Amino acid sequence: MSRLKKLKIEAITKANKQILREQSEEVKGTSQIQQFLNAKRITDDSGNSLEEDGLAGDSTSEAIIKYQSSLGVYPVDGVWGPDTMEKMPPEDKELLESFGSWWDRLF
Repeated sequence: MSRLKKLKIEAITKANKQILREQSEEVKGTSQIQQFLNAKRITDDSGNSLEEDGLAGDSTSEAIIKYQSSLGVYPVDGVWGPDTMEKMPPEDKELLESFGSWWDRLF
């Protein structure tokens, strides 16, 4: 195998590892948000608690929309981001933090 081909393979491997690390952080963060919303008894549109699987599906988005609406976040988009974090009261931030502090690396 040529040196150039080895370097390309190494670069691709390094990039793939970085992508996997980022995806792992995203799953961890989503799972912690799901735990937080369940602790707050915020459900999806069918009244179901969230599965704490780290997957940001429709049920999680529906619950986030409910929480954002209760905070007065605009626009309400079902995506957990800086606007949601800014509007959170201290006691909610403390509860969220009890499930981990991943967001300080994301926002």
